[in-house]
Amino acid sequence: MVKMVMFMNIVEAYEKAKKDLVLIKAKDPVFFLDNYTDNKDIEIAGFLASQFAYGRIDVFKRFLNILFERIGKSPYTFLRSGDFSSLSGLYYRFQKEADIIMLFKVLKRIIEEFGSIGNMVKTFYSKELVTTFNAIRKYLFNNSKRLTFFFPVPSPSNPMKRWNLFLRWMVRKDDIDKGLWDFIDKKALIVPLDANLFKIGRCMGWTKAKSPSLKVALEITEALKMLCPEDPLKYDFFLCHKIGIALNCKGIKSQNCEGKCPLY
Repeated sequence: MVKMVMFMNIVEAYEKAKKDLVLIKAKDPVFFLDNYTDNKDIEIAGFLASQFAYGRIDVFKRFLNILFERIGKSPYTFLRSGDFSSLSGLYYRFQKEADIIMLFKVLKRIIEEFGSIGNMVKTFYSKELVTTFNAIRKYLFNNSKRLTFFFPVPSPSNPMKRWNLFLRWMVRKDDIDKGLWDFIDKKALIVPLDANLFKIGRCMGWTKAKSPSLKVALEITEALKMLCPEDPLKYDFFLCHKIGIALNCKGIKSQNCEGKCPLY
């Protein structure tokens, strides 16, 4: 009964905040996708925005603004050109200039061999997303350890947050997500587990883990399936922004939450 009440609170809070969610897109990396109208550009912009979406929001947004300014009007055309000299001197946290240019060379190869990132994912797609990630990694890099940050080897400790974020944008379709791909069922998606959703998951009792992992991402996804079996990530953006960020969720339910958090 208690769990059912908590779920009802989430649905009710979501419906009340639904109209406002579009207004806070500018605070999320998905905002960069709205700068393009061609699906080929949107897809590449989505991949880049998701892969650099770590650290403080204001910091990675500043970097992405610079990156997309240097890329120009069409990310697809930029990749096809093969001229990445405009990326000279660019870096972000752990990724140095050489890493970023190598990433663009790999993306160029993907476009040349598959036509799009979506076609590549479709080629290796399995209903088990972890199997898909493994197949992509093996094809692109064989046994090399290059670019493991952008194309990670799935492991129990890695929630694959940035790839799962990219998939959410590409598969779901609403006022937030683009829904360009129809070959992956929304039911197969895994939550892009960031610090905010992890804290909310602990607070709601969806996981007892002390640190984020793939197991935790799957546990929280299963909990969200109870809210919306056909679209478990429906509430992800809302929970992260309106609860995690806006209310600075600490991950521990206390009297301080009463009257402040709609999920209390």
